[in-house]
Amino acid sequence: MPTAQKKAPAAKAAKAEKAPKAAKAPAKAKAPKAEKTASSKKEVTVGVVKRTPAYTIWKKRSGRYAVEATNGSWIHAEEKVKILLAEGLIKAPAKKKAEPAPAEA
Repeated sequence: MPTAQKKAPAAKAAKAEKAPKAAKAPAKAKAPKAEKTASSKKEVTVGVVKRTPAYTIWKKRSGRYAVEATNGSWIHAEEKVKILLAEGLIKAPAKKKAEPAPAEA
């Protein structure tokens, strides 16, 4: 037994003398449901905004919204706009005033 105890410190010293190996990059953890990303304009919270029994609203890194149905399909166009307007996440576009026709002289 005494010989084993004497060899242990020598083995540790030999390991310490070796050049360290290149450190591996740590494995990326799963992204949380809501994360903040820095953009040139402002910080945007990304992830699930609201869940309902009929759909889930997601906010993308671009700041836009995506609407997913409970069956996993994505909702598009007018139906998506109606949902986002009802939730108060977007505003209805202002209607343009008709410009009067230029009078000919």
